[in-house]
Amino acid sequence: MIAAVVVAWASYRSGDRLSREQIETRYQSIEATLRGAPFPLTQSITQSLSDLTNTELITIGKRGNVINASIPVTDNRWTLPLDSAHPSKFQTVTMGSEVFLYRLFSRQGPAAGNDGVDRIAVLFSYNDLHRDKVRAAAFPLATGFSTILLLSSVTFWITHRLTNRLSYLQRQVNQIAEGHFDTEIPTDPIDELGLLGASVQRMSDQLAQMWQQLTRTQGEKLLHQLASGLAHQLRNSLTGARMAIELHQRSCSDCQDSTLQVAIDQIEQTEDYVRQLTLVAAGKQDEDRPERLSDCIQHLQNSINPIAKHRHVPLQWSLAEDLDKVMIGDGPSYSAAVSNLILNAIEVGSEVRVRVEKLQEQGCQIVISDTGPGPPEHLADEIFEPFVTSKPEGLGLGLPLVRRTAQRHGGSVKWDRHDGRTRFTMTIQTSTTPPTPSANKPS
Repeated sequence: MIAAVVVAWASYRSGDRLSREQIETRYQSIEATLRGAPFPLTQSITQSLSDLTNTELITIGKRGNVINASIPVTDNRWTLPLDSAHPSKFQTVTMGSEVFLYRLFSRQGPAAGNDGVDRIAVLFSYNDLHRDKVRAAAFPLATGFSTILLLSSVTFWITHRLTNRLSYLQRQVNQIAEGHFDTEIPTDPIDELGLLGASVQRMSDQLAQMWQQLTRTQGEKLLHQLASGLAHQLRNSLTGARMAIELHQRSCSDCQDSTLQVAIDQIEQTEDYVRQLTLVAAGKQDEDRPERLSDCIQHLQNSINPIAKHRHVPLQWSLAEDLDKVMIGDGPSYSAAVSNLILNAIEVGSEVRVRVEKLQEQGCQIVISDTGPGPPEHLADEIFEPFVTSKPEGLGLGLPLVRRTAQRHGGSVKWDRHDGRTRFTMTIQTSTTPPTPSANKPS
């Protein structure tokens, strides 16, 4: 707007200069024509010349009396000084209600004394001069303000779009600040705001990963604390229970019931779990105790079959051949992880199947399937994280320990739904050893 005003003012000044130059040129032409004109300047001739030159002419005698005039003159005498202080410049005079610029020149030539005209005043309308100046300034001013209007409209439209995108981006960033890292940040179109949105999206993804890592770290810290407290409490209770069963077994030496030995085996297994919890609480890892896969499966069958029978849940085992040639890096932790998966299946399913397979490249796979509904949909991707559980009385520690055991053995664990059944598949790396005559074969 300032530029438009400056250009208009410059055009106005330029128009004023050009108009005055034109007036000067016209005056010089009129002066050159009339100064030595041989014809007398009568009223009709004066009027005709006024119309032809688009000026007003007043002829003045030697005594200052007005002889002829193309405009009405209130006084028959020229009241302005005959000798101007600035004869080469235009002077201002008001005739009636109109303002004129005028200059005087003396009449010369053969007809100078015949018509009594001594001087001639040439008057130019000041309104025409002003109109020319305004006309010169009007075009750049109109162009400037039209451009301003157009640019303002375009700028407002662009600013409105940018403001809406910035407001939406601000709301999304506030959502991220509140911990909603799943917020989708728009990255289109590809401009500065789009690149900013992409950067914010990367920041959100990194914050989500950091938050998950922080949650996992806090969960592991709490797990260590919880494991430490549970281990000390369970150790005393298990020691007392085992001593009571052993005393009862000694007092009933003639008893042929094998359930007491099963109970002792379960207590020994639980004591091993407690020992592992103690190591976890201390931030340590138990030493590996390699075992044959067949021995682990035999132990699992002896401990879990009674539980399934007691719950009236059919439990089917499908075992590959030559399992006694397969060695597991740490038998107790593997047995604990598989036991956790089978017991979970017994709790929710009306029928459970366990299939143990050997893989081609030094590995084995165990698949536990049940007829249960599987994990809830909102927990489907997080069931292997600590403290994630759908059981009201659960702590969410079993499946994380299963995943930790699988990773410890160089494998993985996953779950899916197949033919209306829930399947948990754990794969680990194994080694091969020749069988010994005393090796126990799984039943």
